[in-house]
Amino acid sequence: MIEIAIQILGIFAMIGVGVVATRRQWFAEDFSTQLSKLLLQVFYPSLLYSAILRNYTLAKIAENWLLPAGAVGIMVVGWAVGWVAKRTIARHFRAPTRRAFHFTCTMNNYSFLPIMIIAGTALGEQGVAMVALTTIGSDTMMWTLGFRTFTGQKLKLRTLPSLLLRPPIAALAAAVLTLAVLHPFGVDSADLMACLPTRVALETLYKYLGGATIPASAIVCGMRLGQLKLSGLFTPLQIAVTLLRMVVIPAIILVLLSVLPLEPAERMVFGVIALMPGAMVGVSMAEVYGGDIPFVSAMILNTHALCILTVPIGLWLLGC
Repeated sequence: MIEIAIQILGIFAMIGVGVVATRRQWFAEDFSTQLSKLLLQVFYPSLLYSAILRNYTLAKIAENWLLPAGAVGIMVVGWAVGWVAKRTIARHFRAPTRRAFHFTCTMNNYSFLPIMIIAGTALGEQGVAMVALTTIGSDTMMWTLGFRTFTGQKLKLRTLPSLLLRPPIAALAAAVLTLAVLHPFGVDSADLMACLPTRVALETLYKYLGGATIPASAIVCGMRLGQLKLSGLFTPLQIAVTLLRMVVIPAIILVLLSVLPLEPAERMVFGVIALMPGAMVGVSMAEVYGGDIPFVSAMILNTHALCILTVPIGLWLLGC
């Protein structure tokens, strides 16, 4: 599992760029906010749209419905644990902090880091494609239940259209709609990749715009971490949310995975997702939608630091 630790350290290296940039005042104070908007509105949606079209057909999505459904289940378990903890452990803190606490329990780094880790396992490209499909469920949860948890806004039928217009959800919907429109004509993702202009366009989206998602997320996180005082990393609430996110919630999910009738590849993919640290996009959401930025930034550093230990152990236990 040394390879996994090395991959996680690579994320820390990118976060370090943001820390150095902040400490040396290379950018204006509002640069991280501007970069966060670019990340959420351009980079990440480009990655989602191109990844779905490059790897899936409508038939494939239908056949593997358990992958996005399982991702939803993982987030629901985290939400339930966070709901209890928010009303006990975090009940005396400010509303933005309580919401960030609950959001951390609900959503984790379900896409970028799992793809990096799965790619280095025996599952290889098959595993990467499986993780990509789980993001349909994970991203739906992120921009519905996760968004509601983070902002405190209630989900109502009249607000659903505005949620669907948010770039990540719109990108997923556009990808599925594209496949649906092309399907009656006998065109699938393989045909799209065989067509030179379309292949070039999708690969450009995936490689250049979508490829900026991970470093942009890490740099935004690092820029906020650069403003933290060391004491903010080890508060009782930070320790509590870190243990919940990295130990308690994964343990519950791993027990469930061990008893459910799943294929080994499915169990491995779900296990990797369950073991992931806090979502780095939380900093961008705090920047754009308002939130406890120092708390979210410290949580990301703490959970990513601990995952160097917990992820290899969790995967070993899952293998056993």
